Amino acid sequence: MATIARIALPRAVRQLFDYRVPDGMTLSPGQRVRVPLGRQRALGLVMILDPPDSPDMTLKPVEAIVEDWPVLPQQTRDLLLWAARYYQHPPGECVFAALPPALRRGAPASLPQPTVWSALATDATSLPTQARRQRDLLAWLNQHPGQPLTSIKAAGFSREVLKNLETRGLAAEHAASEAPQRWPAAPSIELNTDQATVLAGLNAPGKGFASHLVFGITGSGKTELYIEFIKQRITMAPDPDQAQVLVLVPEISLTPQTLARFETHFGARIAVWHSALNATERLSTWTRVRQGEPLILIGTRSAVLLPYANLVSIVVDEEHDGSYKQMEGFRYSARDLAIYRAWQSDCPVILGSATPSLESWYNARQQRYHLHRLERRAGNATLPRTELVDVRSRPLKGGLSAPLLEAIGQALEAGNQVLLFINRRGFAPVVMCFECGTPIECPHCDARLTFHRYDNCLRCHHCGHQQAVPRACPECGEQALNAVGQGTEKTETLLAERFPETPVIRVDRDSTRRRGQLDELLEPVRKGSPCILVGTQMLAKGHDFPGVTLAGILDADGGLFSSDFRGPEHLAQLVIQVAGRAGRGERGGRVLIQTCQSGHPMLNQLCSGDYPSVADTLLHEREQAGLPPVSFMTALRAEAPSMADCLALLDDLAHRAEASSTPVDVLGPFPAIIARKANRHRAQILFQSQDRPALHRLTNQLCRYLEQNRPTGGVRWAVDVDPQSLD
Repeated sequence: MATIARIALPRAVRQLFDYRVPDGMTLSPGQRVRVPLGRQRALGLVMILDPPDSPDMTLKPVEAIVEDWPVLPQQTRDLLLWAARYYQHPPGECVFAALPPALRRGAPASLPQPTVWSALATDATSLPTQARRQRDLLAWLNQHPGQPLTSIKAAGFSREVLKNLETRGLAAEHAASEAPQRWPAAPSIELNTDQATVLAGLNAPGKGFASHLVFGITGSGKTELYIEFIKQRITMAPDPDQAQVLVLVPEISLTPQTLARFETHFGARIAVWHSALNATERLSTWTRVRQGEPLILIGTRSAVLLPYANLVSIVVDEEHDGSYKQMEGFRYSARDLAIYRAWQSDCPVILGSATPSLESWYNARQQRYHLHRLERRAGNATLPRTELVDVRSRPLKGGLSAPLLEAIGQALEAGNQVLLFINRRGFAPVVMCFECGTPIECPHCDARLTFHRYDNCLRCHHCGHQQAVPRACPECGEQALNAVGQGTEKTETLLAERFPETPVIRVDRDSTRRRGQLDELLEPVRKGSPCILVGTQMLAKGHDFPGVTLAGILDADGGLFSSDFRGPEHLAQLVIQVAGRAGRGERGGRVLIQTCQSGHPMLNQLCSGDYPSVADTLLHEREQAGLPPVSFMTALRAEAPSMADCLALLDDLAHRAEASSTPVDVLGPFPAIIARKANRHRAQILFQSQDRPALHRLTNQLCRYLEQNRPTGGVRWAVDVDPQSLD
């Protein structure tokens, strides 16, 4: 019987805590327990029993066991401890990140008898004409009987709509069947020659671990390929009725679309996981996964941390997307953890994208990944024709040039849809005095306030500060304030005036705050009626709009002159992804890119749609500069009430790193791009090396030093291993 338990506690300390196991208490690794911590009581999770390096000292006893079974299995615990070491983060915080909020608070790891919903009628004539959503839900329930509330919400329907159907006697909630649920007989997909070739290549390495990079141009049928691959992997599993599959998507907005496609083939065997679920929904999904229920989990970043029992495959869709990198707290990459998790489970992992990250492209070139190509669109669709529109010396209206406005009119007259991308929300990014030239800035950040006309306010997109628009300039007192520049609201306003009979749909963070609002906004787009979509990056990620024949990028120049070395890569990915929304149906597509740099070689290269050539060029530049992915990088960031405090701390670390004689280059310290945010000054130092173990040893030494010599004066610090942004 164990006498010492090494326990993970959710504290910002890079170690586990040892406790004495009282006589008569039996513990297992993975169990939740309650322990004393100073004058408090804390919830912990047992990681190791009777460690070989247990301390020779008096230990406090474990006080209570929360449940008599391990909530985290061995494989998940190993994953989290590895991630804690790799990302230089406190292990307790990593472990608790894998628990749903209810379990972090100490709630029981059990649920009432699960319930599902089914339709009680097929005829919707009793519904009022205006009850459109109720009609849609009734039809959906008839197609997908016996669905839990989480799946219904993931499909885009609200609880209110469901309750209205129940009140009318058209739907009912009932207990889920106790019989084991098996995989349904899924309809087959007829793959084209290219898809079938790639599918054969995905299965070629055999049943064990393999990393696959699927480069498939936009509209080439990657999702259909994933579905057929998953079907085969489930069939090949030793026990298909226990198989679990993880499908990662970068954004919540893509979950309903992906869910609908997978439900057609796998029915109720689909579960979802993302931050918009409430605590009960998360606990329900987490419990299904932990109990080993056969399912396909479609989720965002944190889904990779769940306690899977029998993973047979992992798919990372849009693997290049920056959303897979956690930017606060436990700064992990879900894409990279998915590869490690597949290795643990001895199963294949697919990374899919029309614009692979340079890290994945480099790994494929180094033959660490198996590269597969889909370079033709599925069906009769063809790639859109892409053109540069030089806007130098051209007057712009709401950020739109005359050629783009003319093309919009032609597309609408033909009964088609238009998508316009502008990466600034609000009405205008700057409000400036035309008398003295002073812009109105955020009082808490080194940033200008954005004018939001719908709310008639100025708002900071960094700290959330909001204020009324002043009548006069705060600097000179003149009433000469004007909105300068373009945002989604201004473009929306101009288009509504120019095309009054055409719906203009704005999609950005402001217009999609309410749950289910994005699905409501996009409903007329999916129906195919003529409309104009105006939005930010939310529109560029994986959406399938067959009616869109024209895509416009209002300003493509920002990434060309970014202070972040990844700027050109992100610009290339964005241009290809936005262009890929056009011409996905039977009708051809056209893409117009407004730029002041029409002679730039990369923009001209992008017009051909040849992303591999662009990636090779950018990768060659990285190799010449010795930048990732040919080297490895870690950022150590500090924030404090003053910049002097930040730089003093980072200067000390730079001197210690240089004195360590390790093969690591020290870059900085230097202020962040936005040096002051929410009244906190920010700076960073970069460590770069081609020797990854040496870089990790140095980072670990500096973290230990900082923990033993904690900075005072309100100085905080954080480590970001493999940073994806230098902001």
